[in-house]
Amino acid sequence: MSELVECGGQRHRVSWRRGSLVVEDHDLAAERAMRALGAETPDCLRLVKQWRDLNHWATSTELFAQMRARLGDDRILAPGSLGRRHELALLLTWERAWRESSYYGTGHERLLAEQLRSRALEPLARHLSLWSGRLGSPQPPTVEVKLRRPGQAPRITGAIDRFSARVTAGLGVRWVLEVWARGLAVVDDGFVLEVGPSGSDLGARAVRWEAQPDGGARPVVAAARLGRDREGSWRLSWDGA
Repeated sequence: MSELVECGGQRHRVSWRRGSLVVEDHDLAAERAMRALGAETPDCLRLVKQWRDLNHWATSTELFAQMRARLGDDRILAPGSLGRRHELALLLTWERAWRESSYYGTGHERLLAEQLRSRALEPLARHLSLWSGRLGSPQPPTVEVKLRRPGQAPRITGAIDRFSARVTAGLGVRWVLEVWARGLAVVDDGFVLEVGPSGSDLGARAVRWEAQPDGGARPVVAAARLGRDREGSWRLSWDGA
């Protein structure tokens, strides 16, 4: 994935490759020699340096907050379509720092929870609305998303009845990286919790709702398969259905 950026009156290509930003239109050895002679750093090389520095800043939640306030969200990430890849790399940095700390502090947890909720609340509410409408509940959905620690499995609780439609999902950072980033949060009527390779399709664990004897419904996590139709859209089929 590449993006063109303004650099010295020209447009140079910056690419995302193996988890790093790479400049395509500069001789780095020549640029280092020019800087040693007092030349200014080209804009796209400055961008790459900022990206590398940011991944060091991000290990400190306080320093990251300071740099975010100073630069703003538009400048703190890589340009254009590379910004999304950059965001995901930051999530990995924060998760690693959170996991490797001597205790589970609140700084990285707060950042990760904020990023998780910003991505999971809307598709989870959409999924609940689909099922509550199908089951005849007139109540507006109530949705909550909680961050799970690294290594903990996703969890889902909730109920749909004539009094309420509510759901709480416990998700980890891996859900953002492996499910949301691939556009798989909601496929057909399933809210996807996990995916994994399984032949030509993707194996998945997803949420559906099943009727209860009391007239309500509860969420059930079931095995499913994900594949693309002729138009290239994802489709979900429940195992055993």
